[in-house]
Amino acid sequence: MKICLLTDMPPCRNFTAGIVLDILCNFLLEAGHEVCCLSVVDKAIDPVIPEDKRTRMKFESIRKPRENWGILGRIRGIRSLVSFIGNNAVALFKLPGIAKKAANFAKCNHADIIWNVVQGQTMIKITRPTAKIAGLPYVIHIWDHPTWWLHDMGFDRFTTRFVLNEFHQAVQHSQCCITASEAMAEDYKQRYNAPKALPVILGFNPGHIMPSGKKNNGDFVIALSGQMYASDELMALIGAISQLRWQYADKDIVLRLYGRYFNLGKFSTPVNIEWRGWLSQDELLAELANADLLYCPYIFDTTYADVSRLSFPSKLSTYMKTGTPVLFHGPDYSSPLTLLKRYNAAYMCDTLDIDALSQVISDIIKDPNRDTVAVRGYEAFEENLTLDIMRKNFFESLGCPIENIALE
Repeated sequence: MKICLLTDMPPCRNFTAGIVLDILCNFLLEAGHEVCCLSVVDKAIDPVIPEDKRTRMKFESIRKPRENWGILGRIRGIRSLVSFIGNNAVALFKLPGIAKKAANFAKCNHADIIWNVVQGQTMIKITRPTAKIAGLPYVIHIWDHPTWWLHDMGFDRFTTRFVLNEFHQAVQHSQCCITASEAMAEDYKQRYNAPKALPVILGFNPGHIMPSGKKNNGDFVIALSGQMYASDELMALIGAISQLRWQYADKDIVLRLYGRYFNLGKFSTPVNIEWRGWLSQDELLAELANADLLYCPYIFDTTYADVSRLSFPSKLSTYMKTGTPVLFHGPDYSSPLTLLKRYNAAYMCDTLDIDALSQVISDIIKDPNRDTVAVRGYEAFEENLTLDIMRKNFFESLGCPIENIALE
């Protein structure tokens, strides 16, 4: 089978979405399928495509048009006007050319199907036109519902309605909708009449991770990794630890952050925070396995309720692979809670109240059963978040046969 990947993030090792796509491309190439990739990339990012992909796949890149028109105006009325003019100018003069180039790329590489990863209005708007010009079926791959992007980028109401309607049509007319969670799959089948929807969640091979060094005898280390959207939640965590004066039960509390950027602001009291930057997947797993608790925040702001209710954070798959206890901090309607509660696989806190969160952290530090929580978390990983499950659902979404694939 020949698959054309159309995405704004090519398979790579230095961005979370690219890491997931790199794994999925591995599945296809190992099974004897052919994959080509056209990426519509923002000028601000620099994905590093692995050499093995460069030698086995054909790549082409197009510069993505500006998407954040709404944030250019400081006054609400001006923001809406700038958003309306800018987005419509791009839709009229740039997107048709991008769709035509993408379709020609798919046809020149004799693709049987288009695998379209959508995030932001550009990829949403070119999904159906590309498939129509190429005369090919497509699957649509969704990380998050677009409402968060439209809100954060200051979109005007007209453009917002247009993008959401086009998103609806793109999902409805797809061959299959690849989703971020089981909850999203069920929701999109009902809400958008998706003909088929399957969750494809980041997975790993079974097997325990060797920690990067000795466990922290004198410190209690709380670690957070990945892209950071839940900034209010992180500040609540820092406030809760500060309330404990960064100590509890004769242990110093250390917060370690793994990722490119964290907006921490300024603190009125001393903090004990270590920023470790971006690490490769293997390095990160070893570091996380050396922590005492892994922190997974999810957004409480009801503006982003669809994200919390339907998405699944990749960091949670990574956390549960390590066999380290997890603290999930999010609203009670968050989609990951279905899995976590089923296995009693994590500590959970569903409030931003600093006093309550401080008490949760204190209880975790003194809990003699932390290892039991970690074991249940690893069991949940083994039964739900392995590469085998990820591969099976992905191949089914594309209509690829899996009978001859040797599962690991």
